[in-house]
Amino acid sequence: MKKTKINIVWLLGLLAVFLTTTGFVQPNIEDHAHILDKETKALINEKNNRYLQTKEQPQITVITVKKLNKLTPKALEFSKRTVFIVVGQKGKKRNVQIYSTKDLHGAFTADTRANILRAEVNQLRSHNNATFNKGIHFVFRACATKVDQQYQYALDKYDLSPSEQNKISHPHSVALPIALALAFLITGIIYFLKKSERNNVKLHK
Repeated sequence: MKKTKINIVWLLGLLAVFLTTTGFVQPNIEDHAHILDKETKALINEKNNRYLQTKEQPQITVITVKKLNKLTPKALEFSKRTVFIVVGQKGKKRNVQIYSTKDLHGAFTADTRANILRAEVNQLRSHNNATFNKGIHFVFRACATKVDQQYQYALDKYDLSPSEQNKISHPHSVALPIALALAFLITGIIYFLKKSERNNVKLHK
């Protein structure tokens, strides 16, 4: 009886090791909604293959699902050094969210995640799949840039350029020219109204 129990424990131990080393390895791509194109998949795999060559071996996983809510991936609980980009789709509507494991929370604050998604919001809202994939490219590369900065890796062709990084660091800078133009317009309208009032006063005199 004791021998049987020992054998069972030994087999369970082997099963646990097997699942840990194979079955529980998070894949780079889970495209359940069939949204991602070949270029996007290539980008995801190539960057993650580079991460496999590092000591820390971080990972950026992209998941698409056929729903809009409750997008938190189950693997988030037991993963380490991982960023999840989750795309929910239902009909023509899409919802893109970024999640990170606890060890990357410093690099992926709520503001950082919001700024990444806001930077190319028009592409992410597009119903055109090619345009939407361009938006996902940006989101993935932005996440890769944050991961590389966190672990002090040299930036490569998969990361954002300085001007692209500026979109995330200063999300409101894009709206600044519009705000200035509106300010000039309002000032001009006020000036012309005052001038018109003065002319009317002169005519009445």
